[in-house]
Amino acid sequence: MDPFSQAALGAVVAQTAGHARLGYRAAAVGALAGALPDIDVLFSIGGDYFDQLELHRGITHSLFFAPVVGPLLGLAVWHWERHRAVGGSAPESGRLACWITVITLALWSHPLLDLLTPYGTQLLLPFSNERFAINAMPIIDPVYTLGLCTGLLLAGRYLKQWAQGVALATLLISCGYLTYAWRLNVAAEAEAVRQLAAQGTTQARVEAFPTLLQIHYRRVVARTADTDRVGYLSLWQPCDIAWQSAPRLQTPGVDNFLETREGRIFNWFTMGWIRYHLEHLGDEIRLRATDLRYGFDENPNRSIFNASVRLGDDGRLLGLVAAGQDLIDGRAERLAALFQDTYAPLCRLTLR
Repeated sequence: MDPFSQAALGAVVAQTAGHARLGYRAAAVGALAGALPDIDVLFSIGGDYFDQLELHRGITHSLFFAPVVGPLLGLAVWHWERHRAVGGSAPESGRLACWITVITLALWSHPLLDLLTPYGTQLLLPFSNERFAINAMPIIDPVYTLGLCTGLLLAGRYLKQWAQGVALATLLISCGYLTYAWRLNVAAEAEAVRQLAAQGTTQARVEAFPTLLQIHYRRVVARTADTDRVGYLSLWQPCDIAWQSAPRLQTPGVDNFLETREGRIFNWFTMGWIRYHLEHLGDEIRLRATDLRYGFDENPNRSIFNASVRLGDDGRLLGLVAAGQDLIDGRAERLAALFQDTYAPLCRLTLR
């Protein structure tokens, strides 16, 4: 998720675990530790688009990162405290164990929160680069972040005598919110399966994905052997899904693309939700790969993440043309209409 949410969660976790002994320093250091794993965005500086896909949510997001780095950072903070102690008196030894615990837990909070987004997180590096994802939360959710910040504010200004208890309550409430978001995604998938079955489609892989800024509006993708369907569903005001479908592509160019470095990385990044289609631009043929998990509309051929390669008539790859985000027309207007689609969809307005 966004760095503000990660820092806020790290602060709440650290305050819950260490406020009694460390005071408000626990929350401050926990916020830094909670945001730290996203330092991996710097690892791809000087690289290309596919380096960014491969290296973000990599080793710093592994479950094995916190137990290694947490004790080192805890020791560093403890030494810093001892250096600044009045008269050179060393802090009590128990603070060292507390700092290690607080920082390790705050570091762990980051990949576990990222796990709840569709992007995929490499939790088992360096032993496996498999991506794990639970489709519960959008990348940015102001309600979730505001809830964490409210808990920190109450603990730091208005309820200081119960700061640790407030932090614990904030953490439990935030976990409840995350669970609710996950259950909404499960419900969206069940509703999509029901609607497809009513239309005569029973053999389909169906998965729902969170969109932006809230948890009730889901992008739903359904794949059959020969067709990809994309639609949206509001769990606040459910309507019939307006599917847009497109045939799945079978061409030698796909296998040729997957044999390239770019193809292997993009296929791995999409976690099985890659889609291909051909574009004819004058005499040029392009194979376009898109990530079905992300998009601003129902068109299966458009995605936030995509890559295009030029093909010869025989399916040979002639070179990478472009990779990156799709510049969808009317994206600002589409984003502005998000809350209407979520909380006041037209299908409900017309029924009244």
